[in-house]
Amino acid sequence: MRFLTGLGVLSRSAKTIGCTDANIGTQDFIEGRRHLVLGVIYQIIKVQLMADLNLKNTPQLVELVGDIKVVEELSLPPEKILLRWMSFQLKKGGYSKTVTNFSYDVKDAEAYAHLLNVLAPEHSNPSTLKVKDTLERAKLVLEHADKMGCKRYLTAKDIVDGSPNLNLAFVAHIVQHSFVL
Repeated sequence: MRFLTGLGVLSRSAKTIGCTDANIGTQDFIEGRRHLVLGVIYQIIKVQLMADLNLKNTPQLVELVGDIKVVEELSLPPEKILLRWMSFQLKKGGYSKTVTNFSYDVKDAEAYAHLLNVLAPEHSNPSTLKVKDTLERAKLVLEHADKMGCKRYLTAKDIVDGSPNLNLAFVAHIVQHSFVL
């Protein structure tokens, strides 16, 4: 009985903290509906990763923009803020492409290589951008992130496969590390 009560509390708590896909009940846990359980776990992790990505908790975000219109845009959902932040940093570093998603736009690892070179040039590996094999480039990107002290939420294969959830978590951690949240 305690188990069922605990599952009910978990489900209600997930909804309370903002999990959007928390349409899971105790029966789903009991029946082991893996995709639903993993979905709730991901949502909880995502809420935590994105908790500080707003102007109140991260005033440094204002420094990324120059006009009021763009400051107003920082009230966007955290995922959009991450994409804007990444594109801003890339543009600052001379990268011509705009990153609009956490799958297709990052799967060749070029954007990550440029981003990390902007944020921590002292750890850059000049050969990263010259590597033709995307998996090898992704491995070099993760080595660079490790040198910066960024924990990994993904593997090189996850980058190349364009895993949106894991790439989002990786960029969120890079932002947190950059601002030392």
